[in-house]
Amino acid sequence: MFCNLTHYKYLFLIFLLVACGGGGGSSPTPEMPSSSKNNAPFFINTISEIEIDELQTEVVTIEADDSDGDILRYSLSGDDPSYFSISSNGEITFNEVPSYQVKNEFSITIEVTDNIDSASQQLKIYLLRVCDELLLGYKVCFEEENLTITYDRQSDYPTWQDWDGDCQNNRHEVLINEHIDDDQNHPLVLSSDNCYVNSGKWYDPYDNIYFYNSSEVQIDHVVALYEAHKSGAWYFPAARKLKFANNIDFDDLLIAVGGSSNSKKSSFDPASWMPSNIDYSCEYLRKWLNIKAEFRLSVDEDEKIAIESLYETNNCSI
Repeated sequence: MFCNLTHYKYLFLIFLLVACGGGGGSSPTPEMPSSSKNNAPFFINTISEIEIDELQTEVVTIEADDSDGDILRYSLSGDDPSYFSISSNGEITFNEVPSYQVKNEFSITIEVTDNIDSASQQLKIYLLRVCDELLLGYKVCFEEENLTITYDRQSDYPTWQDWDGDCQNNRHEVLINEHIDDDQNHPLVLSSDNCYVNSGKWYDPYDNIYFYNSSEVQIDHVVALYEAHKSGAWYFPAARKLKFANNIDFDDLLIAVGGSSNSKKSSFDPASWMPSNIDYSCEYLRKWLNIKAEFRLSVDEDEKIAIESLYETNNCSI
C-alpha cells in the first residue's frame, strides 16, 4: 500500500512540472516594443543677421518644423536674450521699444526643441535709426556732426576687400566697372594674373578729364568716410562699417576719379566743396543725398542750406 502511494506521489509531481512548463525547458522571451529614432527639429528660414528700424518692437518670425510632427518649443540664449521674447510660434519681439542711441547691435541664439532633440542658430540684430525729415524729396536726419567721436580710418573702415574671392579687390572691381570701352587705343589691360588693372580709359566727372593709367586714378567715396563717420556712421557695427567702406553694390557710393580732384575734395561736404565741372553739380548732389538717405546719415544745417542753394542755382530737378 505504501509503495502504491509513493508511486502516485511521483506521478503527481511529474504532472505539475509539465503543466507549469518545468523540466528544464526555456520559456519564450517577451517581445519588447520597437522604438523608432526621433528626428530632430530643423529651421526653415535660416537667418544669420537682420537690420530693422529703431522704435519698433517686431523683429522676425522664426520658422521651424519637425518631420515627426512633434510640438516644438522655442527659447533664447546668447549675449542679449534679456532684450527679447519669443512666442510659441517663433515670433521674436523686443521687450521694450529700442533706440539706436542706447544700443544698436544685439546677438542672440535661438533654440527649438521637441523635448528630445534640438537645433539652434545665432542671429545678429542691427538697429537703424529712423530719418523722416525731407530734404528735396529725400528722407534724412537733420543733426549736427559729432566732432567728438574718435575716428580711425584704418581700423574702422579698412579698404579694399575682395568680396567675391576672384583676387580683384574692390578698387580694381570699380576700375573694371567704370572703364570706358570705346577706344581701341586704350583697352582695359590687366596684370598677367588678372588680379590688377594696369591701364585703360576712365572719365573723371569732377574735373571733366580722362585718365589712361590706373595709377593716376583713385576711388572716391562720394560721401567721404570721415564725413560719413561724424554724420552717424560712427554708431555702425564693425561689419557695417566695413561694408560701407567697400560697397560696390550701391552704385552712387564709389566713383573712379583723378587723384587731384579726390585730394581737393578730401572729406568736405557740399557746403565746402563742389566739382569744378559745373555740369556735374546736379548729379553730384543727387548722389550725395541718395547716400545720406540710404545709410541714415545726418545732414547738418550748413550742409542743408548749401545743398538747397546749389539745387536752385544749378536748376536741378528732384
